[in-house]
Amino acid sequence: MRSISPATSVAAFGLSLCLVACGPPDEASRAKAGPIVGPFVVSNFFTPSGFMGDGAIPGRLTAGINENCKQPRPAGAQGDCYHFLYKVGDVKWAGAYWVYPTNSWGSVPGRSVVGPLDLGPKPDGSGQMHGYHQLRFWAAMDPIPSATPTPTTLQYYAGGIDGRTATPPQKYYDHGCQIFEGSPPFCDDGNGGFFPFAATRSGMLTGEWQQFTLPLNQWALESVIGGFGWSTNDNQNPGQTQSIYLDDIVWE
Repeated sequence: MRSISPATSVAAFGLSLCLVACGPPDEASRAKAGPIVGPFVVSNFFTPSGFMGDGAIPGRLTAGINENCKQPRPAGAQGDCYHFLYKVGDVKWAGAYWVYPTNSWGSVPGRSVVGPLDLGPKPDGSGQMHGYHQLRFWAAMDPIPSATPTPTTLQYYAGGIDGRTATPPQKYYDHGCQIFEGSPPFCDDGNGGFFPFAATRSGMLTGEWQQFTLPLNQWALESVIGGFGWSTNDNQNPGQTQSIYLDDIVWE
């Protein structure tokens, strides 16, 4: 299993995130110039290089990339598959973040995206706004060896990285315009920049594959650092190691 080890702290979604020392060996090949146009597979452009919570402690959260994945994979699965093993520590929660480029939490711009949704003209008249319908993925978890196991909550999200809140502050962040029906797009963050983009949802993990979705159609996006993230806690089955599988992570 290829493991990822954490090193440096930053903040996103109000959480303490860890920067890790390495990404997949093909990172250079995925850092292509130009925007991502249309639907895309997250693992083609973003790397799970940020561990959070107990993941800041070496050995508490390990990731297998295309190794030890749950079989069979979901029908038609695209991109990398993942197996995360979380051994609960003192923080009582952990998670991982897929970022672009690897190990960036706002020091350099994120990836420009041009989604399949046409959301109308930009407020300043400089062009069209584009967005996505949703983020979707499959997830499952090995059964907890407990007399009374209960489903584990998975929190999952897109965006939410704001380098301006990091220590020390960084320049870049996930950004775009938030769209509200019947109202002008909310694009200004009050500091002369785009509004920070962050979307989140939660669901319950079971032993069988389930498809989860995160609506994104209220966002006209310009640049994305955080392509996907998840976290889980120790509330439902205290002290139990969690074996979590993720696959087919797609923006569409």
